[in-house]
Amino acid sequence: MAPSSKSEKDDSKQKAQRKRKDHVVKLLMRGKLSGQFSQRLFRKLPPRVCVPLKNIVSEEFLRAGHIFLGFTKCGRYVLSYTSDCGEDDDFSFYTYHLYWWEFNLHSRLKQVHHVRLFAGEEIYSDLYLTVCEWPNDHSKIVIFGFNTRSSSSVLMNLMMSDENNRDIYITIASMPPPKPCSHCCPVPTASTIRTGSGECLEHGYVLNSRYQVVYPFPTFQPAFQLKKDQVILLNTSYSLVACGISLCPGKKGQSSQILYTKKAAFSNQTAASLPTTSSASSSSLPQGCTESQVPACRPTPVPSSPCQSQAAVRAREFAADLFRRAQGGGGGGGGKESEGQTERKTADGVEKEAAQTSRDESINVDERRREEEDRRESKEAERRTSLPEASTSSVNHSLSSCSEQVMSPASLCLSPSSPPTPSSQEASSSEPGYVNYSRLHYRLQQPGAAEQNTGGYEDDKVQLPFTVTDLKGRNLQLVTGPHSGQSVCVEQLTLDFEYLINEVIRSDASWAPQFCSFSDYDVVILEVCPETNTVMINIGLLLLAFSNSDEEHCRPNTYHSNLQVSWDLNSGVCCTVGVGELTEVKGQTSGSVWSSYRKSCVNTVMKWLVPECSSRYINRMTNEALHKGSSLQVLADSDRCTWIVL
Repeated sequence: MAPSSKSEKDDSKQKAQRKRKDHVVKLLMRGKLSGQFSQRLFRKLPPRVCVPLKNIVSEEFLRAGHIFLGFTKCGRYVLSYTSDCGEDDDFSFYTYHLYWWEFNLHSRLKQVHHVRLFAGEEIYSDLYLTVCEWPNDHSKIVIFGFNTRSSSSVLMNLMMSDENNRDIYITIASMPPPKPCSHCCPVPTASTIRTGSGECLEHGYVLNSRYQVVYPFPTFQPAFQLKKDQVILLNTSYSLVACGISLCPGKKGQSSQILYTKKAAFSNQTAASLPTTSSASSSSLPQGCTESQVPACRPTPVPSSPCQSQAAVRAREFAADLFRRAQGGGGGGGGKESEGQTERKTADGVEKEAAQTSRDESINVDERRREEEDRRESKEAERRTSLPEASTSSVNHSLSSCSEQVMSPASLCLSPSSPPTPSSQEASSSEPGYVNYSRLHYRLQQPGAAEQNTGGYEDDKVQLPFTVTDLKGRNLQLVTGPHSGQSVCVEQLTLDFEYLINEVIRSDASWAPQFCSFSDYDVVILEVCPETNTVMINIGLLLLAFSNSDEEHCRPNTYHSNLQVSWDLNSGVCCTVGVGELTEVKGQTSGSVWSSYRKSCVNTVMKWLVPECSSRYINRMTNEALHKGSSLQVLADSDRCTWIVL
């Protein structure tokens, strides 16, 4: 006999009571097993660990507009910021300052450090700020800011005519010393500020950068972009830039390089066996703090350069196939190939070469035969060379070496001690054409030296324009040769999206014969493995392609697809993990396409998500509540069970 509704209600009440009784015990046991306690374990803390903000901060600072963000990961400091837009809100630029306050439970906050954020930039609207710390690198902090187009500022409307752009501001600042530093403040003073005008680079450098992103605006993902200590991954809409910031001690035999390390090992090996190639890389120079600009496609120093010739041959074949396909389609498809790229600039590489070659109508069977002969000669020259590592890699091989394995991002976290596969050894031997690497060193200005402009390149598709200054805003000196003493090392490893997309489609997409051109793309980071230095990305594509079911004389249709690629930060080599099928876009706007695409990326990330241990998390503070017209209720230090009540 079925139970009555009353008995069911009684049973549910008893279960709820038992659940409430066992709630804390179960959560404690779960935290003991997983190593992480839920933030909802204790919703209310005892009054002895709750400190009102007005009791520990002078009222003058609150009137000055200090916005308190939260505790640092160590629990020693509380962070706040101020934004000043001048007397005229419509025609003044914003200036931001970040402040460190030393926290003690039974005393008032003491201001020990402050820096100006985004120095040198004309900020015309209030910014969304995110302040982050790396999992285990406590020597510096990252401040990420971006603006929106919803402001009613007159100055903003005058400055920005294109609403498809969004400005991104980055500041990376050194943390203050935990106790007074003799180098920072050589003369003892009564001030609580621990960083003064002393010659201390460890606690006194600031990096600033600014770039623009385009629609669909890439999201900031601190959980992935800061997962590797000392490295920040920045999506500029055109490229993914891995920026490594480290402090070089300047001692002999110590290198500060944290990116592109396989390239360094190969360069040193080549320099030992063939002295004439020692200038091919910045990593082959003496290991004191030296630097050099590395071009995107540096020729390998072998006589016949077989890798580049094979890449050129394949590019010509690809262009010839496109041209023949367009001609066979009745002439309508060929004209559409260049129209699809109006929203983005074409990359320097395969697209330009393909576009130029497709206009040449003299490609015939004889040229194909000559290309085959060139390829055979290149392979013979490759076997004859005395450095097999320097000539066995090509862009196409490095992309297709992993194309047959479909894996999850969690499976990329292999053991660091596992031996490298032959494909990774080959890939690390030469620079892929879709990456660019640079390494620069900066030190404090030497007496008598003229101040330098260290802004770097203005083209953020090649290299982000970083400026490195001291706490007073003075540019640090760019090191141009061997030197002694500390220096700040700034590395940039750049992955060109458009070059990579063409290579993946040509090499690994089953629908490559149908492909005409892509019009837009969106890149989302799915996972980062700091042990193996591997980044997993998903590239969503809007593209033009011919349909298999239509008649021979047809126009290309709009499709959506995605490419899953892993990027090795040690070698710069990309491997294709998966290529999605073509899905025709019918009646959908680009906004709806990208919205559903990002939802699918979130679902993928949640399926593969592995919680970090309690010590390896990215501390994150934002001013999101301020932009929503509200305020935080508390500043919580969960690790030490301390609250500051606002």
